[in-house]
Amino acid sequence: MEALALYGGLPASVRVHTRLRSWTCPMDAVLERAPSAGRMLEVGCGHGLFANAAALAHPGLEVLGIDPDPEKIRWAQSTVDARGNVRFRREGLGGVAERDFDAVAVLDVLYLVPRAEWPEFLRGLRERLRPGGRLLLKDVEPRPWWKFYRCLAQETVSVRLLGITHGSAFAFADRAEMEALLREAGFEEVRVRGLGAGYLTPHVLYEARRP
Repeated sequence: MEALALYGGLPASVRVHTRLRSWTCPMDAVLERAPSAGRMLEVGCGHGLFANAAALAHPGLEVLGIDPDPEKIRWAQSTVDARGNVRFRREGLGGVAERDFDAVAVLDVLYLVPRAEWPEFLRGLRERLRPGGRLLLKDVEPRPWWKFYRCLAQETVSVRLLGITHGSAFAFADRAEMEALLREAGFEEVRVRGLGAGYLTPHVLYEARRP
């Protein structure tokens, strides 16, 4: 992934984390669904790897990455240099005033949001999109069981023992439930694509449109 070169001068912990992220997450498959121009918001961007990849792949796309972790945002900002089509802010979704994004990308974030808050969170994503804008939601599904429980063990270590990722609870939904939740949040044309082939994690991509 071309964006990894942007992290070459950063601390070893950041370099290792971003490289592992590129190996274990099917970012290229999600990137294929990103618009080539316009404006895209990434919620929970972490160190900014996907946001940077999108900005490099699509010079006509303006990308904003947000994350509540100040340290990750600091390292993400250090990768920007003179590029004008990507920026990062330390912010949660509720702090984003813009309401006209062509796409909103959320990669491996929803499972860290308490389950009771999902409806409000999904509505918040929809509200940041322009009419006709698209949501790209990459998550994990609870099947096959062996991949799911391997993933759950990994996330338990990352979140609760090492503190690499911040979160208070793990929550997952199967495809039918997630599709229903997206429709209840006001999305339409929900499409589901399994991305777990070749990975030890049961990745799944939900793509939906704001009417």
